[in-house]
Amino acid sequence: MSERILSQIKIDRRSPIPIYQQLQEQFEALIMDEAWEDDEPLPSETILASELHISTMTVRQAMTRLVNKGLIYREQGRGTFVTPQPFEHPLQRLESFTEDMHARNLKPGAQILDFSTVPASEAVASLLSIEPNTPVLHLKRLRLAEDHPVALHDAYLICTNLTRDALETAGSLYASLETIGHSLVEAKETLEATAADDETARLLELPTGEPLLKATRVSWDQNHAPVEAVYAYYRANFYRYTVWLRR
Repeated sequence: MSERILSQIKIDRRSPIPIYQQLQEQFEALIMDEAWEDDEPLPSETILASELHISTMTVRQAMTRLVNKGLIYREQGRGTFVTPQPFEHPLQRLESFTEDMHARNLKPGAQILDFSTVPASEAVASLLSIEPNTPVLHLKRLRLAEDHPVALHDAYLICTNLTRDALETAGSLYASLETIGHSLVEAKETLEATAADDETARLLELPTGEPLLKATRVSWDQNHAPVEAVYAYYRANFYRYTVWLRR
């Protein structure tokens, strides 16, 4: 930890507030004020204890509480880091992942895991208002922000004429759909909590069973025809949805 941050931490031994709580609260304030730069590690518990003249047990107690609140995370063999603040995602506008990342000045990316024509399952057929076993395009992609995995998109599209080259050239699914006559203008999205299975956890670089935010979206084009049904799985520590309510 740089001196600019360490100098801001003050321990008052005369305060009735326990020392571990003082340390926790000051760390929280520094995290909220974005005192750390991206990927800047926190000091070890031993170094903190030595610099602040407190016990390692006290530091560990404060750090554990910060981990439990999701503000910091530990990586075996690497150290302790501040958890990136979640992306605020408003629910008032339909936009692609690529558009969302560009709006945040982040580099979007994707790894295509499957691009094939498959028969629609009953669940997918119901979402797209088609008959079961109707051919649909299955597009499964790992979505990246600044080369870090943040989401898994498992999409089914009625547009079996969309080519992989067209998608990769456009760089955005929504943009590539426009080139073949489908401008997505409306969507219905359902949000729920779920847990990462083995495959999803591996792709998102998370432990199996880690909480995820699952979004099920159906999108319609300018002709009011359903075009896309997608199951999207987001890292809960990266995504947070926001909706405005008014009475």
